[in-house]
Amino acid sequence: MLAARLTSILLPCPVPPMRVLVLLNAGAGSIKQANSYDLKQQLRGGLQARGLEADVRLVVGRDIAKLAHEFVSSKSSGDEPSILVVGGGDGTLGSAASAVVGTDVMLGVLPLGTLNHFARDIGLSNDLEAAMDTIAAGHVEAIDVAEVNGRVFLNNSSIGIYPFLVAERSAEQRRWGLGKLAALGPALVLTLKASSWQRVKISIDGNGREQRTLCVFVGNNFYDLNTLGRRSSLMSGELCVYVVKQQSWLELALLPFKVALGLIDPLRDVELFRVQRLEIKARRRQMRVAMDGETAKETMPLRYRIWSHSLQVLVPNLENAPRPL
Repeated sequence: MLAARLTSILLPCPVPPMRVLVLLNAGAGSIKQANSYDLKQQLRGGLQARGLEADVRLVVGRDIAKLAHEFVSSKSSGDEPSILVVGGGDGTLGSAASAVVGTDVMLGVLPLGTLNHFARDIGLSNDLEAAMDTIAAGHVEAIDVAEVNGRVFLNNSSIGIYPFLVAERSAEQRRWGLGKLAALGPALVLTLKASSWQRVKISIDGNGREQRTLCVFVGNNFYDLNTLGRRSSLMSGELCVYVVKQQSWLELALLPFKVALGLIDPLRDVELFRVQRLEIKARRRQMRVAMDGETAKETMPLRYRIWSHSLQVLVPNLENAPRPL
């Protein structure tokens, strides 16, 4: 147990209490389907049984970042360890990470969203008990985060067709009361009908070039399109940039299926860059940008960068789960 181990290390000096705050996004997929009172009790009791006294709160998603910043700011100058545990999807985790990045506060993850890409890539299953075991075990890795115009993201960001797809998917969910996966099909049809090629200027290491593309994808570390877009590392200190090449609408419609089946042709379908910084300009003042499955309007130009080893995350012990971070 993390609390027990810290106690044995610090004695005979007075041991400050472990500060643990659990923030649950009330709008997250798994949380909406559960009894919130039972879930809070399960988490509070489960963490207590593992040696951690936690303040468990069910909050509106937009308040996650605010409460996370307040928790980090309230940390005294002493040496007491602090853990911020977040339950929700990737967007929720990204909001919390913006407060924790660059500090010694540890981030614990409860995979309670719909897809849980980040949890998967740090080696977590969707099992809640296993996630609590990971938090209590106290194995920490300092992983990379990425940012665009000062906004942190854990997985990826993109411009072009994908942000439009995310916005249409959200609209279909609200319109018909669908889940994310069910809303994806009709959203894709509407997206392909409405999308157009954009001329952007991409600058890498001071060298810029203009090109027409339907999508620019920027990942926090390398995404292998031949393995369903998974990452084998979150510590390589690089952005993974895919620029979709100009092609027919039929080929574009087939692109998501080619990604899913691992059939992407790197010569025909996309260009790949692996960099630390990136700037994107376009002939418009603002552009819709997707970040970890959510969208926002950002002022141009878009400036991306990687922050290496800047986020302390509680992850499964590599001796027990031997997949590299």
